[in-house]
Amino acid sequence: MKKLFVLMIAAAMAFTACEKKPQPTPTPGPGPDDEPDPEPTYVQPITIDGDFADWAKLPAANVASAKSDAASPWDAINEIRVYADDFFIFYYLEYNNSKIADLLAAASGEKTNSEGVVEKIGLPIRLNINTDGEFESGYKSYSLDGYDFIIEGSLAEDGAWKSFDGTLHQRIGSWTALQEGGLCTGAGNGNKYEICLPRDIFNAAAAKSEVVMLMGDEFQTGVRFYTPDWGELGNMPDGAVTDDNTKGWGHLLTIQTVHVE
Repeated sequence: MKKLFVLMIAAAMAFTACEKKPQPTPTPGPGPDDEPDPEPTYVQPITIDGDFADWAKLPAANVASAKSDAASPWDAINEIRVYADDFFIFYYLEYNNSKIADLLAAASGEKTNSEGVVEKIGLPIRLNINTDGEFESGYKSYSLDGYDFIIEGSLAEDGAWKSFDGTLHQRIGSWTALQEGGLCTGAGNGNKYEICLPRDIFNAAAAKSEVVMLMGDEFQTGVRFYTPDWGELGNMPDGAVTDDNTKGWGHLLTIQTVHVE
């Protein structure tokens, strides 16, 4: 049986969570001269600043990753990496370097949506998350597996990277919007982008939902990519086109949570 974490921090505080480091419960014990030991401090392993050197410092065995299949029809994305601990889920995204300049340039200006609202043109993505470890529920398009939640938002604006934030949706028959904004932080540099997602938002959502889908130690995730006008750029992980996989979709990455000591 999978061990479930129920970190019921209010979802409204999720945005600041990636900046304010939470502290696990300290283990009491004697210190020098019988003084209490200092409280252990949680150190966020990835700083969302567009400097990706800290990704190389993570133990490779704890990072789930995939590179684009050479036989995939989708060539705008090169690689995805995902790392999760008790507090956060971190994403590393790498675009094809020969394409990112054009994509960012296209993510500029304004447009009027179908409801008559003027909005910025961006570079949209969807984080796809399967929280419950099974694939019968959830959404089964754009992946070989079903997923329960998406977070939909934009990585760029006015021709440059911006901090990622979005709207959380849960799949219950159709997509139901649960929270808009205050969910994530992100930063890009060159053809690379990183995201910090507080994992407690899923259990907070489950507490209010008619369908409870708690976030477990093991879960699955992937990312869907789009052009500024919502044309398909592909998904990651992707796959080769076959008779059984005519769209070149891939299986979601399976993530094992690294527990904070």
